[in-house]
Amino acid sequence: MSKVLVVDDEAGARRTLMRVLAKEGYETVGAGDGREALRSLEGGTPDVILLDLMMPEMDGLELLEALHAHPQWKALPVVVLTALSDTHTVNRAQQLGAKAYLVKATFSVAEMLDHVNRYATGHA
Repeated sequence: MSKVLVVDDEAGARRTLMRVLAKEGYETVGAGDGREALRSLEGGTPDVILLDLMMPEMDGLELLEALHAHPQWKALPVVVLTALSDTHTVNRAQQLGAKAYLVKATFSVAEMLDHVNRYATGHA
């Protein structure tokens, strides 16, 4: 069973995403910010990270920077799911290794699942 780490400071959004992914057969783990996500990674590496960018403590871009700098986590597939849609943020996330960038206002669950499925199974 593939494992997805869902990182979002909005507990309701995080629970909803985890529920959707669990229905698709994924094992899910949640984190409320980047620091919590890093602690979770120390306990085991997921197949995919679903990442919000706007969070307290350590935001999503800071987490991407930490992942990018760590040899073991650098290649982890990250799907960004955020409200931010400005070109600078999209480009920075992609420079730091984000495989996909979805905007919360316009994404579909099917689109998100397509990206997670692709990266969780290694068909990307």
